Amino acid sequence: MKNIIILSTLFLSLVGFSQQMPQTNVYGYNKYIINPAYAGASGCTEINFSHLNQWVRIEGAPLTSLLSANTRIGKSLGVGGQILIDKIGMLQQVSGLGSVSYGFTFANVHQIRAGLSLGFNQYRLDPSSAIVFDPNDPIVTGGNQSAGTVNTEIGFTYTWKNLEIAMASKQLIQAYSNFGYEGLNGYGLKRHATIFASYNIDINDKWTVKPSLFAKGTSNGYQLDFNADAIYKNFIYAGLGYRTRVGLIARAGVNIQDLFFVGYAYETPMSNIAGYSAGSHEFMLGLRFCKKEKNKPEIVKNKTIDSTQIAKLQPIIQIDTVFVERVDTVYIVEKVIEDKNIVNVNNQVKNEGELPMKSILFEFDKAIVQKVSFGELESLINLLNTRQNLIIALDGHTDAKGQESYNVNLSKNRVNAVKEFLVANGIKADRIKINYFGENKPKAENQTPEGRKINRRVDIYFIEE
Repeated sequence: MKNIIILSTLFLSLVGFSQQMPQTNVYGYNKYIINPAYAGASGCTEINFSHLNQWVRIEGAPLTSLLSANTRIGKSLGVGGQILIDKIGMLQQVSGLGSVSYGFTFANVHQIRAGLSLGFNQYRLDPSSAIVFDPNDPIVTGGNQSAGTVNTEIGFTYTWKNLEIAMASKQLIQAYSNFGYEGLNGYGLKRHATIFASYNIDINDKWTVKPSLFAKGTSNGYQLDFNADAIYKNFIYAGLGYRTRVGLIARAGVNIQDLFFVGYAYETPMSNIAGYSAGSHEFMLGLRFCKKEKNKPEIVKNKTIDSTQIAKLQPIIQIDTVFVERVDTVYIVEKVIEDKNIVNVNNQVKNEGELPMKSILFEFDKAIVQKVSFGELESLINLLNTRQNLIIALDGHTDAKGQESYNVNLSKNRVNAVKEFLVANGIKADRIKINYFGENKPKAENQTPEGRKINRRVDIYFIEE
């Protein structure tokens, strides 16, 4: 026997308040669907499809399918688009919108983006399958109806190091779609406000934990999601969340070759329908294309070293491969930071422009240290072993080639590579601090090959306790 379809009034009331902004549990994997400012934010081209089957086993429960795409144009401009099909009971919504965003960086580490969306929502109401209690109800007697309205969105994001905050307004311009029912005002779009905040906690080189909060609501009420996600090597994603007035949400995802993403989320049913529903299931498929720097270095293993140098270079043999991407030179600035005075290791005060510099050279486009730099590396390690009161600070940088987000990750890889090299040669890890800035702190112009070579660097500072 067919389950009773939720009555027209109840459905329209529910749609009018909570389902105007279609529900999703995988927004953490595709944040563009909750805020237009995320269009192009990653610097990659992203195409994502998701399907939500809400309140399984309840006939007429929401079914939501969403296809979205966004990309970066140049260094600052982002564009995107979405197509949505949302069906709840006898009301079906088909929507399309386009987005544009713009971002900028200030003080080197603070990033702000703003985005706008404009679209059109088409609604169709079919009461033919409803169980009728009042045959004179204007929705029943009015037959099939369709109407449309313009949809607008605005959003902002702010990131600083591992902190991320985003705010948006959905249905910015409130509007009504008149279905033509006599005596009824029509279907109204209420303005929604959303807030998303998250913080990445790097446990180690493999694990990252990301707590987050997502709030959405109208003037009539709001809903909160409290989430905690764990990420392993940017490969496996898993998390739990609690949604007020709903319950627990579990999700998982796999990132395959940094190209394909497969995600799934399960939402427990609300208490008042738990006896009828098997919960909500949402699936997600994603494609991600990121523009990388040309001449990506190969990973070289089992490097043959002259037998006359084996005793001298034993620590280098132990790590097998120095994972440094596109580093032609690591610049070491011999200076000690003490009482805000910059001095060299002999404690003779110098202007920063007069500080001596050394170069650790790498094979071009390879992660292999040139033989001519073995002596410099040995001197650096000997200095650290002699000056046990020094803490070393590594600052990773890149040139301006490639996307900004890619360059930030590349500078992180570089400092981690130098850190791993020093640790493999006997330097304690707790004496090594790392920072990475991508392309945001150049030492030379990026318009020339010579300038870009200088900017592809890891600066190493000694900090005296």
